[in-house]
Amino acid sequence: MDRKTFEYLVSKLFYLTREDTRWRWAIPLNKRIAIALYALGSSAEYRTVASLFGVGRTTVGELVLEVCDAIIHSFHEETFPAYPPTTAKILEITSGFSKLGFPQCYGAVDGCHIEVNVPKTEAVDYYNFKGWHSVVLFAAVDHRYRFTYINVGVPGRSNDSTIFENSALKSLHDSHSLFQQYSKIIDGVNVPILLIGDSAFKLSQNLMKPFPFAINQNEDERLFNYVLSRCRRVVENAFGHLKARFRKIGRGLEVDICNANRIIKACCILHNLCNDHNDTINKSWTAEIKTNTSRPQPQRGLSIKADSQSGTTVRRAIMRYLAAFTVGIENPCM
Repeated sequence: MDRKTFEYLVSKLFYLTREDTRWRWAIPLNKRIAIALYALGSSAEYRTVASLFGVGRTTVGELVLEVCDAIIHSFHEETFPAYPPTTAKILEITSGFSKLGFPQCYGAVDGCHIEVNVPKTEAVDYYNFKGWHSVVLFAAVDHRYRFTYINVGVPGRSNDSTIFENSALKSLHDSHSLFQQYSKIIDGVNVPILLIGDSAFKLSQNLMKPFPFAINQNEDERLFNYVLSRCRRVVENAFGHLKARFRKIGRGLEVDICNANRIIKACCILHNLCNDHNDTINKSWTAEIKTNTSRPQPQRGLSIKADSQSGTTVRRAIMRYLAAFTVGIENPCM
């Protein structure tokens, strides 16, 4: 986090300031926030952070939750302006994805498993298919790696498709008038503002996924899969940046499950805040998180729900559009 971003954060959280008492001096506001940020950005235990800052271990745990709650309260609306959508946001994000190669896209969706400690009575629900306990951070991400929607806390046993089908995100894309108002005719088909995902999701009019793999797949389908995969990479990169900036998430959260969800949500907001202020992400951080993260992500299975006919029609139209658009240009899939 750049110093200017930190000072902005301190100014917005001014109400966390504490007064000195007759018995002790209060920890200054900037130090309170710095302790919380350091604890989130480091994989060190709270007792190590406490020793570095000259405070008690319990104080570190209390400050982390206090600052996380304040960040959620103060920045949620500011850092997630994409839902409900506005005309300006729709034009900005779809234009960004068009430059990446995919038309009419408002976001890439995916889920990320984060290791947590859970009570034995609930362990079965959080036991994922890789054999460890996790909660799912399900998110939609725009062209600039910003989280536009997050769903935090679903037990790790759940799959991404089920989470999406029951989410407010799907309901908004199914019902909000602006997503239909800014639809475009592509190859004779009315294509609404849509999302993109991997093969784990159900193909629908509002969500595109790749064509199923086939040995003799035709070039148009291969091109569609290539472009979708390249654009969908923004959500994977966003998760990578989140874990690189906040190693506490990358290494697993050793806190109560209810507190884990608060910390994850606050870190997503801080990620967007750093992104909006153009704070750099060091490449060595992302390389380190790839090599030092001990838990592999559960593999995503294929959706068990049948693809919709309208989704198939939209996908075919976009496939033909991409094929026509690359006529005369070297096909990256060849």
